[in-house]
Amino acid sequence: MSLVLYSALYGNREPLNTEVFGPFTSCRRVLFTDRTDLNLPGVEIIHDALDGLDAARASRRAKLMPHRYLPEDWSIWLDNKSRLKRDPMEILATLQGQSDASFFAYPHFRRDCVYQEGQAIWENGLDDYRIVRERMETYRTEGVPDHVGLIEGHFIVRRHHDPAVSHFGDRWYEQVLRYSRRDQISFAYLAWKMGLPYDLITALDWKETVAFDHVDRRNRVPDFPRKNLTYQKLRKYYHLLRRR
Repeated sequence: MSLVLYSALYGNREPLNTEVFGPFTSCRRVLFTDRTDLNLPGVEIIHDALDGLDAARASRRAKLMPHRYLPEDWSIWLDNKSRLKRDPMEILATLQGQSDASFFAYPHFRRDCVYQEGQAIWENGLDDYRIVRERMETYRTEGVPDHVGLIEGHFIVRRHHDPAVSHFGDRWYEQVLRYSRRDQISFAYLAWKMGLPYDLITALDWKETVAFDHVDRRNRVPDFPRKNLTYQKLRKYYHLLRRR
């Protein structure tokens, strides 16, 4: 059963995370990028031009459609902000023992509602809220329920050539090209609409499997204005108090 680790880095806003794949060399490691200045020992660099896209959408090409680029049976996608902590072959074996699904991801660390995620995108300036608001209205019109489920998109394990998964990936990328670049909301919508038989990862503790610590959230400069800043601070304190 062949397996590949892969990630992507487009544009110059983020530095290359040299630890994204961890110390593991048991399978091929691939980085997709439009940049020609990157070199990572032991990692295959695949140069992929922007072709008129913004960096965010270009980075989703391989992320959402690995079946078009990678011949292996299975892949593990790692966001450039992530760091793998567990042997990839062990990850795959454990998930195959969990279920016979062809798509695995961790549940979102805080939310399970696509509408709450849309609100968070607006508040944090992660996309043009006019686009996100249109998506939320469309989801409501089509009957997407509250708490339909959200995944953490920085770590995905999937079998490439399952027809349902590859077809889903093509449609998923179409959503990102046409609507919001935030693929977590389009995943929730399409998984509900298409009935994707995916599985949330329960057999592996996420803190022992992958770190999501190569990002300075406090000083991150968003592409769009942040909103509801006072409310966000109050909500942060509320969650801190709940943990005590």
